[in-house]
Amino acid sequence: MRWRLATLLSLAGLSLAGLLTGSLLFQAGAMAEPVAPNVYRIEHNASPAGANVRSYYIDLIEEIFHRTQAEFGPATLERVPGDVPQARLLALLAHGRLDLLWTTTSRQREALATPIRIPLDMGLTGQRALVIRADRKAEFDAITSLEELGRLKACQGAYWPDTAVLRAAGLRVVEFEWIDLAYPALYDGRCDYLPRGINEIDSEVRAVGDPGVMVYDRLLLSYPLPMYLFVAPQRAELARRLTLGLERMVADGGLRRFLEQHPATSMIFPLGRYRGARVLHLANPDLPEETPLNDPRLWLDVAGPHRPKS
Repeated sequence: MRWRLATLLSLAGLSLAGLLTGSLLFQAGAMAEPVAPNVYRIEHNASPAGANVRSYYIDLIEEIFHRTQAEFGPATLERVPGDVPQARLLALLAHGRLDLLWTTTSRQREALATPIRIPLDMGLTGQRALVIRADRKAEFDAITSLEELGRLKACQGAYWPDTAVLRAAGLRVVEFEWIDLAYPALYDGRCDYLPRGINEIDSEVRAVGDPGVMVYDRLLLSYPLPMYLFVAPQRAELARRLTLGLERMVADGGLRRFLEQHPATSMIFPLGRYRGARVLHLANPDLPEETPLNDPRLWLDVAGPHRPKS
């Protein structure tokens, strides 16, 4: 148990002193409060950058609840107040202070909470276009290799699993606790490009960008990084419900239709926009072995017919 506690503290950015003096996880009254069986707590996040794509995941969860109501009854989502960095969200989930969370996977994350191993985004979070300053387009037009891209600095979120993916590929990374802070950093030279999943990049740039930045979709970074629903270990019935609902959506093609039709993601279809783009394939050294890479129903091809590689 000692290693598990150390892992949670590391994820949450907490010290032992913080634990004893009122840290986020163990402050007075921090034991998981009882909630109704079909009321499920999710994060509250007011970040403008992700507001649009967040609506996709919330609506998808509601659709799963609708598809499983006959077996499990009605369900309600309840947002837990307060904006919390991603690392602490995993600790809250592991301790039962949240019931479910959508986030990208890693070995460590799958050891802390229950993953539902069906990618909610059909792999698009790991297919990344770049946000760049518009006046640097010609510079990026000339890049054809990881070595050339490695001379520049990527903006990344702190604690994101794909930060390790980029570094393992030899790319330079500058981390920001909140993604909104990366946009001004593009201007002052702290970083040069911001890789974002093609399912989120357009809406995000519209929300927090300005005329000085652009979506550069002629150079893509591609690596397997599925976005899963993670469930608190104490919520076994919720895990069964989400698994059943997602399996039904995969079986009847409903997951792809939802992705194609939802207002937050419909603008990326058809995917012909990315044909002919230069694609740099990266390995994900922290991808769990259980990742269902061999199930073609779960993945979308973006820039050409290829299956995600570990």
